[in-house]
Amino acid sequence: MSKAIKYFEAQNRKIVINAIRMLKLGRNLVDFDKIVREIPQGSLEKVSDELVKVLLGSPNTDKMPERLAKAILRHWQCDELSSPAGVKVLLEASMTLEEEKTKASLQALGVQL
Repeated sequence: MSKAIKYFEAQNRKIVINAIRMLKLGRNLVDFDKIVREIPQGSLEKVSDELVKVLLGSPNTDKMPERLAKAILRHWQCDELSSPAGVKVLLEASMTLEEEKTKASLQALGVQL
């Protein structure tokens, strides 16, 4: 096979892999948005506190994507972890690290996933 063909095959693989990642990410963001929209405003702080507990107790913190860690820090610095955007970031991070614990904690609070 020529170098040009190998190059184009490698580029196509990268494009397909990135497209799959983007589709997964997009689906997850839509799901998280929907879940957060369904949480009553008065419960956001309680949900936020519970998600922070799950994250702080996780032994899987090394699996935290950098973009989520930075987003959590940014929302914390602005005192917005209990806002819909902050809860969305916490939810995504918590589901990434501890999916089962997150689901159990949220169901205990009456939040449907």
